[in-house]
Amino acid sequence: MTGDLIILDCEQGSEEWLNARLGIPTATGIENIVTPSGKKSSAWNSYLAELVAESIEGAKDGFKSSDMARGNELEPLARMAYEFETDTEVVQVGGVYLNAEKQLMVSPDGLIPNLKKGLEIKCPKMKTHIKYLLEGGVPNEYLIQVQSALWVTGYETWDFVSYCPEYQKQPLYIYTAERDPVLMKAFDQYIPQFIKSLYALKGVTAPKGAF
Repeated sequence: MTGDLIILDCEQGSEEWLNARLGIPTATGIENIVTPSGKKSSAWNSYLAELVAESIEGAKDGFKSSDMARGNELEPLARMAYEFETDTEVVQVGGVYLNAEKQLMVSPDGLIPNLKKGLEIKCPKMKTHIKYLLEGGVPNEYLIQVQSALWVTGYETWDFVSYCPEYQKQPLYIYTAERDPVLMKAFDQYIPQFIKSLYALKGVTAPKGAF
C-alpha cells in the first residue's frame, strides 16, 4: 500500500520505534543540519555529538510535557477529522527510512500513498491554533520537519494539520505544502555530508550503498 517506501511497521512511541531512532538523524532533528533558509545549521556539531553519544549510551529517559501529552491524546481525533474533511483514508506507519541502509528516518503522522501525500499533525492549545489560522502556511518551527519528510518520501505534497477542538469556530486547519526546491537542494548537499561525519565519529564503516 505504501509503494516503494522503506517502512518501519510499528506504533510510534513504542520501544521498537524508539530503538529504531537511536543514533540516526530524524525529521525533528534535521533543523540541526539545515536551516529553513537552506543554510548549514550552527547546531551541526552539537547534533553530531548528540547522535554519537545516543548510539553508544542508548536513549535518555523520555520527558513528556503537558503539550506532548495533549498531542498524543488528540492526534487520533485530529486524524479522523482530517479523513472526514478531505474524504481520504490515512495510512499510519512507524516511520519511513531514507534508504535500505536506514541512515535517516522520518515519522509521518499519516500517509496517503495514492495521492503521494503525507501528514504532519499538531494539536496545540487555542492561542497557538488561532495564530496558525491567522498566519497561514506551515509554521516556521515545523518547516524543516515537513520539507524533510517530502525529501525522504519523494512525495509531492504534505498537509500540515492543526487541530484544536476547543476552538469550535474552526477546529481544523489544513495547509498543503509543496516541495521547496531550495530546501531539496540543501538536503541533497548537507545531509550526506552530515551522515558521513556521523559514521566517522562512530568509528564504523559505512555500509555499501550508503552515503
